[in-house]
Amino acid sequence: MNQKEMTKRMKEVFGDRLQMLGQMILHLSMSGQPCDVTFYKREPAIDVKIDPQISLALCYGAGAKKLHEMLSNIRLSGGEVVSITDIWSIHPMPVGGFSQKELDDVDLADGEKKFGPQGETVREMIRAVYKCKTKAEEEKYLRRYLAS
Repeated sequence: MNQKEMTKRMKEVFGDRLQMLGQMILHLSMSGQPCDVTFYKREPAIDVKIDPQISLALCYGAGAKKLHEMLSNIRLSGGEVVSITDIWSIHPMPVGGFSQKELDDVDLADGEKKFGPQGETVREMIRAVYKCKTKAEEEKYLRRYLAS
């Protein structure tokens, strides 16, 4: 499947970008699974959990207006409050994190595969979304992403 076909299929299944992010936020809120959240205009929030109040509100019948309000004020376990419109990407991480061995065993060659919509490699995409300033940061986040 090429990039265009994959993008078309994802839109059919998940809808637009905000709908897909909304589904991820609800799932992660309900499951308590940690994640890395990246933003367009600020540094990422690493290994955080999304406030379970979002999924609880839906379980108890919160309407569209309340859900919109909650998605505009998402509380992360690190103390940040963010809006869904500020989020660039969400990367689910394993409960309990990674061992150093798991991170060391990652094959960084996988980061050189072309994966982005403009032919970017996984490494280039991670460098951009995690806003890496050094090669060490880039490798750290690439390892996390590939291990997940």
